[in-house]
Amino acid sequence: MPVLSVGDVLQATGGRLAIGDPAARITSYSIDTRRLERGAAFFALVGTRTDGHAFVSDAARAGAALAVVSRLPEGTGPFPPAVIHVDDGAAALARCGALARQRLNAKVIALTGSAGKTTTKEFIATGLSASFRVHRTTGNLNNELGVPLTLLACPEDAEMAVIEMGMNGPGQIAFLTRLADPHVGLVTNVRPVHLEFFSSLDEIAAAKGELFAVLRADASAVVNLDDARVRLQAARHDGRRVTFGRSEAADLRAETIADRFLPGAGLSFFFEGRSYAVPLQVGGAHAALDALAAAAAVVAAGAPLPPALAAMSAMEPAPGRGRITRLPGDVAVVDDTYNSNPEALASVLGTLAASAPAGRRVLVMGDMLELGAQAAAFHRAAGERAAASGVALLVAVGPLSKNAAETARKAGVEVHTADDAPAAAKIVPDLVREGDLVVIKGSRGIRLEQVVDALLARAGTGA
Repeated sequence: MPVLSVGDVLQATGGRLAIGDPAARITSYSIDTRRLERGAAFFALVGTRTDGHAFVSDAARAGAALAVVSRLPEGTGPFPPAVIHVDDGAAALARCGALARQRLNAKVIALTGSAGKTTTKEFIATGLSASFRVHRTTGNLNNELGVPLTLLACPEDAEMAVIEMGMNGPGQIAFLTRLADPHVGLVTNVRPVHLEFFSSLDEIAAAKGELFAVLRADASAVVNLDDARVRLQAARHDGRRVTFGRSEAADLRAETIADRFLPGAGLSFFFEGRSYAVPLQVGGAHAALDALAAAAAVVAAGAPLPPALAAMSAMEPAPGRGRITRLPGDVAVVDDTYNSNPEALASVLGTLAASAPAGRRVLVMGDMLELGAQAAAFHRAAGERAAASGVALLVAVGPLSKNAAETARKAGVEVHTADDAPAAAKIVPDLVREGDLVVIKGSRGIRLEQVVDALLARAGTGA
């Protein structure tokens, strides 16, 4: 990561040095004292639930070299050896991230989208890692705090940096894109997500499309030709583009997609006169399309494609991102608990329908959040789709999912309901039978990983 001095931070933030030596060096950056390393700069941010200023002394005890505060600490301390007073802590963090970006030698690939962006990010980073030293967004650090922290954490010897960007309102992607200043920009797709904050899909598309609008002139746009809204937004960038999709006009043209959970999805595509086959460790057509988007980003970054595809084929999905676990009794559990939206759920159900387990198709469905006034209708439609997909057992978790339970039950599906994830975790292990294929999917706030943990614990493979 770039080593900054207290003076560098002072200049970047435009703050005032309350105490400390401007020449002192900063070796890491944090907004959480629980993860703070010795020699770090601690940014005391004021949030909706916590105020970082209450933890300045904790930062000092953990070895912080600097605290950046919008309110000078009071009392006897202890305090870090340097303190910079700023007007706005979050803005100060962003300015430091911008300074770190200026000092990076790495080529930056930035991506956003409604669905699949984290899996796509992992595919890109894994593929590039076959030939380069790669830094990537970790966890969910994809917002106005996470992106500058990701930039500040980038090692000085990194050759590629893959930055994921999320949003829940207009203007945020433009802000993050200016901060990351990418050489390659990708919008994976536009889906009915964040409808709590937007009135239409076109508004969501325009907000995601800010990435294309803000790209530097010599950057490359990676464009999903299968998504009409993405195609339209890509016109906001006049520079080079690399396209992908099923369209005959795509640079990377999908030929076949094996839509399956077991043993994993499959993809073949055509590029520059050659066909490539990519077997995957993660299931579903959605994962194959994420891999295709990642391959296009690898091409746009100027990296060799064959070693990247080999690395992508071997990539194991992270927990919550489609990880498949085999349990005794020929039971397979698909952990897709990190997030959910209507189209992502529809894709998963399509894969479930295409699967032929020895036992039943089982869906544990948690509420899909941030859908605004259309939430109940989306959940009713999901119940109908589950029945049409051959789901034999539906466990609906959360108040919104009761709408899905109602329509699925009318269609003849065996249905159980649970008010929340802990309640579901108590009943699901007893409902699963030998040979079942169990897909667990819900929005992050529902915390359905508790159901996954309960199944693994019952099988003796988890805590």
